Amino acid sequence: MPRRLSRFAAASALAAILTLVPVAAFAYPPNDAARVTQTSVDPGGSVQLSVAADVFTPGEQVTITVRGENASGVTFAMVRTALETRTYTDARANSDGGLDPLTVTFPADAAGAYTIAVFSPSTPGDTVTVTVGSLSVTGIDSQSVLGIWVGGAALIVAGALIAVTATVARHRRRHAD
Repeated sequence: MPRRLSRFAAASALAAILTLVPVAAFAYPPNDAARVTQTSVDPGGSVQLSVAADVFTPGEQVTITVRGENASGVTFAMVRTALETRTYTDARANSDGGLDPLTVTFPADAAGAYTIAVFSPSTPGDTVTVTVGSLSVTGIDSQSVLGIWVGGAALIVAGALIAVTATVARHRRRHAD
C-alpha cells in the first residue's frame, strides 16, 4: 500500500509539472502580433497600429517606441490622447489582452524605415517596420546598364582600332627598310 501511495504522489507531481510547463512556452507572442494598416506611407502620413488578442495581460501598461530618422517628431494618438514623442507609455491592453488601434503619425520630414516596438512588463511584445517616403535607389537601373554596355563597346572598338593601326604601321616600317 505505501508503494502505491508513493507512485500516486509521483504521478500527481509529474502531472502538475507538465500542466505548468506549457504556460512558460506561451510567454512569447507570435511574430505577427503587431499589425499596421499599411507598411509604406508618405512623409506626414499615418498608420493604425494594433496588437492581436492574448499578447498582454488585460489592462496592463503597454509601451510603444518608434525608432528611425527624426523619430522624435512622431505623434501617437488615441481617441482622447495625443502625445508628441518617440516613446508612448499611456497605452493599455484591452480586455482581450490586445491593443486597440492607435494612430501613429510620422513627421513631414520623415524618411526611411521606422521600427515600431510594442511591449509590456510581462511580454516582450513584437515589432513592425513602416517605410516612410521612397527609399534611396542603391542599384543600377536598366538605362544605366545600357550606357555602360555602349560605353564599354566603344572603348573595345577604339582599343582594337589603335591596336590594328599600330600593327599596320609597324608592318609598313619593317617592309619599307
